[in-house]
Amino acid sequence: MNKRNQNDETGCAKCGACMTVCPVFRTEGRESLTARGRMHLLATATSTNSISIVFADVFSRCLLCGACEQVCPRNLPITQLIAETRSRFSLFDGPASLHKAAVCTVLGNPVLFEGLVRAGISLKRVLALPADSGLRLRLNLLEERQSNATVEKTEKTTTGGDVSYFTGCFARHLQPSIAVATKNLLRRCNLSTQIPADQCCCGLAAWSSGRIEQARDLAQRNIEAFAETDGPIITSCASCSTHLLAYPTLFAENDLWHKKAQVFSSRIQEFTAFFKEYLPPQINNGLRVFYHDPCHLRFQKNGKENPRVLLKKMGYIILEPDDGPRCCGQGGLFHLACPETAAKIFKISSAQALTADPDCIISTCSGCLMQYQQGIAGQGKKIRVAHLAVLLEEACGGKNALKLPDGKICNPTPQLQLLCQKFK
Repeated sequence: MNKRNQNDETGCAKCGACMTVCPVFRTEGRESLTARGRMHLLATATSTNSISIVFADVFSRCLLCGACEQVCPRNLPITQLIAETRSRFSLFDGPASLHKAAVCTVLGNPVLFEGLVRAGISLKRVLALPADSGLRLRLNLLEERQSNATVEKTEKTTTGGDVSYFTGCFARHLQPSIAVATKNLLRRCNLSTQIPADQCCCGLAAWSSGRIEQARDLAQRNIEAFAETDGPIITSCASCSTHLLAYPTLFAENDLWHKKAQVFSSRIQEFTAFFKEYLPPQINNGLRVFYHDPCHLRFQKNGKENPRVLLKKMGYIILEPDDGPRCCGQGGLFHLACPETAAKIFKISSAQALTADPDCIISTCSGCLMQYQQGIAGQGKKIRVAHLAVLLEEACGGKNALKLPDGKICNPTPQLQLLCQKFK
């Protein structure tokens, strides 16, 4: 990739189409922070020299949302180029570099991660902080542990078929109610759930930060963790599912791990695409929801359609923004490096939701949920922000169901049986 940069072969036409869709440019107005600006820097001789402060800052201020790739007339792999450029950074290059490195270390160590979460919950119990305290808003993301909320073990509870569940860091450590809700939804489809205890972070944060070797290591660990399981692999995080599908791109084609990654990624089933087919429809419950489209999902095939098909099937009233979906500004670790810009982008995104006056704001991306839960609370709003899995469990008659009858457990359809048998 460095050779392409040195020879001015990025292929950028300098058309400026990326400027119209880039959340950072819309907020900051600096052309250097667009894909066109970054491609120009990559094509210059200075990009091959030592990393300057300005160069590192420019390439750190990207959400990697992928909006520019959707409008690029030459279909340039812009996010890949930026991630590879970040891989040249030292530990001290770019804003909040040490902070991001520490987060990547924690994400790659489930034992350390869980220990810090438990410490955070204990701190949350003893600290009396103002309602608008930044620390309190962060600690409020952590859920109190329930005795029935464990997701560490492999479970087989029914005989309709086998589905493996990739929990992701958010549902595994921060808000296990999401994992419990997902397992309950799978049970309603008469499916047994396999949850390998050795799974770890998907590696998206490491890859986005340019820590390519760590991303490969995490991918290998997850591939091995699921090697002994059967059936499709469901994940409740949209960003996780997108990155898991991209595992083969982390390895060269002649690498033995490339083939293993292909087999693994072929089993990945995105949350809404899966459940829209197999959950039984529910009565119209009248709940007005604002669905926030995760950037990692909405640019995928049917990524905008599947969640809406599922929500309508389950009886929800969907409130749509007039100007289309907007990035929330979280961007994995972007909000750590550029908190002020992230806050500006979120203000625009949250205004869409608040204008619609919904009963609930929902999403399936862990990062988007964290941004909205913390951001809406920080604005003093009392609107509920929840993961779609939790809302669906309620609609199907879960323990927290609101004025809804119990949903019936459906028998596996022939289509579902074939899907589960495909991976055996």
